[in-house]
Amino acid sequence: MWDITMTTATMTLQVEKPIEALPSSAKAVFSLLVDGKPRTLNEMVGSVSFSPRTIRNALNRLKEAGLIVAKFNFRDARKPLYQLKAG
Repeated sequence: MWDITMTTATMTLQVEKPIEALPSSAKAVFSLLVDGKPRTLNEMVGSVSFSPRTIRNALNRLKEAGLIVAKFNFRDARKPLYQLKAG
């Protein structure tokens, strides 16, 4: 009988997707946030020609890519503020 023991090391790999690889909706949202001003989803809906659902998906892709952060909104806790990630 053979006894083979294998150990696997867990590695964390951070890969930031370049903006060019993202869909047009994510590029549009990214371009809105370039000025550094935090915005809510509703503020972005009024500025680009995409549905709220599409913008929400774009925000999720940008967060996954490590390009933006969601901050707590003290004026309305139900509506997070999104802005570019510093650094």
